[in-house]
Amino acid sequence: MNEAEVSGLLDAHDALVAAHVDGTLSFDEFVMAYGEFPGGYGLEDGAAADTRTIMRLFRNRIDFHRQVAGVPSGFRQPVEHGMPDHEEGFLRKAVLLRMRQLLMRYPGFKAVAPAVRDLPSGNTTR
Repeated sequence: MNEAEVSGLLDAHDALVAAHVDGTLSFDEFVMAYGEFPGGYGLEDGAAADTRTIMRLFRNRIDFHRQVAGVPSGFRQPVEHGMPDHEEGFLRKAVLLRMRQLLMRYPGFKAVAPAVRDLPSGNTTR
């Protein structure tokens, strides 16, 4: 994997996190789209030597996504006996709160820029 590919993966997953946190992507949509990132994409400690070298360039961003991946992990497997709706809603809100806290701890997270709809009228660029 080269630097541009790693950067592209991170950008795409940054955008997924931002979309979930701002409410444009539901929890279920987020979990489906986010998948097993970053570990399932060859960005783990046991990666090939050339990939590990590139990973050092993006260490903070990869660390951020490792933490993000851990937040909803309890929701990826169906609950055996089901979960009452009010408990499921509470847990999803807790996941969203935790993700927002992660965003505050990682101020360099790129995708937090305001969405186009949040810019003053007439300004459609970022």
